[in-house]
Amino acid sequence: MAAATPAITWGLDYDAAQFIPLPAAGEGAEHPDGARAWIDTVISHYESSAPLTDGDRQGLAVTAEALLTMIEPFVTRLWFAPPGVYSDVLVSVVVTDLEGDSAREIIAEVTASPESTASDGVAVETDSHGSGILVRRTTGVQPEDGRALLVAQWDLLLQNGAVLIAINAMGTTLPVFARLEEELMGLVEGIVLPAGSGTDAK
Repeated sequence: MAAATPAITWGLDYDAAQFIPLPAAGEGAEHPDGARAWIDTVISHYESSAPLTDGDRQGLAVTAEALLTMIEPFVTRLWFAPPGVYSDVLVSVVVTDLEGDSAREIIAEVTASPESTASDGVAVETDSHGSGILVRRTTGVQPEDGRALLVAQWDLLLQNGAVLIAINAMGTTLPVFARLEEELMGLVEGIVLPAGSGTDAK
């Protein structure tokens, strides 16, 4: 997902039992001590719901290190980590002005037709955050180790007055997406927009 310019100040309330926020750009996660501290937070999150083996901790640390490379300015990223379930699903949230190059880039990216093994789009209507479309697709990839992987990618675009809300979810732990579907609209409802920016704005 393309980074958006910080045209809108917004907030996000999320379920801390389900999501682990990635550090924001510039918060020190690019340094070994900062990265280690965040990885320890991740492992504590998982240990709070189920015992972990040394292998579990190692696997989580490897996934966490990979996700840390995805940090970029002006994009809020959350690791979807439901209790007791291993997940590598990364959720990205961007809120921007509907006008402007960043919004057009996001719309073009989501509505493009990439090569994929499956793709579908469904209309989405919310009471508080506008309406739009959810595009779900699954793409086959061939990593360097030769193992074929399926990567699921969901893109939710909502127009709320003059505001564009874009949520992207991507990962290879496909069964976890069924859990994410139960949480997705709650995440949308947790987006706190500035007064006057929504569908009632004049």
